[in-house]
Amino acid sequence: MIIRNIVGNVPEPGELYGRADLIGHLWRQVAANNILLLAPRRFGKSGIMHHLRARPRTGFNPVYLDLMPVDSPAEFTVCLTGALLAQSRLRALVHGAKGMPAMLRDLAAQTFDAISFEGVKVELRQSIEPHWREVAHRLVLELEKADGTLLFLLDEFPVMLATTAEKHGNDAAQDFMAWFSSVCLAGKDSLRRHRFVVAGSIGIDAILRRVDPPDKLRDFERLPVGAIADDDALRLVADLIESLDLEMSDFLRRACLDLLGPRVPYFIHLLFSQLAQLRPGERHPVTEAVLHRVYRDELLGPTCKHYFDHYRDRLARGGKPIERAAMAILRAVADAPLGRVSGSSLYDLYRKARGRGAAEMEFDELLADLECDWYLCLDPRTNEYYFMVNVMRDWWQRWYGAARRRP
Repeated sequence: MIIRNIVGNVPEPGELYGRADLIGHLWRQVAANNILLLAPRRFGKSGIMHHLRARPRTGFNPVYLDLMPVDSPAEFTVCLTGALLAQSRLRALVHGAKGMPAMLRDLAAQTFDAISFEGVKVELRQSIEPHWREVAHRLVLELEKADGTLLFLLDEFPVMLATTAEKHGNDAAQDFMAWFSSVCLAGKDSLRRHRFVVAGSIGIDAILRRVDPPDKLRDFERLPVGAIADDDALRLVADLIESLDLEMSDFLRRACLDLLGPRVPYFIHLLFSQLAQLRPGERHPVTEAVLHRVYRDELLGPTCKHYFDHYRDRLARGGKPIERAAMAILRAVADAPLGRVSGSSLYDLYRKARGRGAAEMEFDELLADLECDWYLCLDPRTNEYYFMVNVMRDWWQRWYGAARRRP
């Protein structure tokens, strides 16, 4: 099968591997629940959302919002407005909603044009900002008249919440969460046709703890988007080999996966994007020595560093003291000869890196966040922590390990 080698774009529904069971379960659960998709960046959340949007089940009408650039409740309302106006069936409902700003009603009366809408977003936000809560409430209320269940797909929700808090203060983020929670709760009562699927690539729990809204999405069912099964990963590898004109033995196909660790499609695509650049004499066949060289020098080297930088940069959201402590913990686990470090040893490292503000509860929350954000795993039998993904451990050791800091 000829497929694209994807290292940046969201895969099309036909390009998803190993997600059929998860998507089927999600459709079953969203009939009665709101869903929180949990996974780091590039683990496949947006691909799953795109699948839900492109291939909805009967009776569902998906409304997708990319919240990465959104930095305020008013901007969220503008983003929601654009998504609704883009669907002709929903645009008619927006036009008929009472109490809407004149500019919004005028937009709803026209045929939607994405480029034109971008040109008026600033002016629309200014007209909405003083009473965004009322406008958003009326929009959602009016959508109760739509045929079927409105399925709101909110991508990068934690980023929007964190950016709102940073730019406008916790009060603004709390205000938005209070409104959002009221809509979600109403969805279980009067607004029975609304469901939400929320996803994001940074730790939602750490952000909710920092913002401290009254409701922390506890009523959302949590679905992790993890690695795919071996058979699905080997099928992806076989299709990439065919698409990229490579030759590789069965032994090396599995060796590729074992280098990376748990079978995450993004990392498989990333490795094969580098193998695809081999000279013809090294491609037919790829040898074990060439595979390890590409993994060591290209995937872990300067060529691909920017693909991983997000996992380092996101630690800064906790503030400098927490960032230093997290760096010390991850460095120690990456450098450990057996790849494992006990919780008590990590606590000593945390106290040293954190300084005067060290506290057991903060340490426990930091380790919980590193687990929930899929950096580390805990072996409960030994109370030892290790990296969840091999390639992340190797990358961390390559760029931030002790050997790099030695003269």
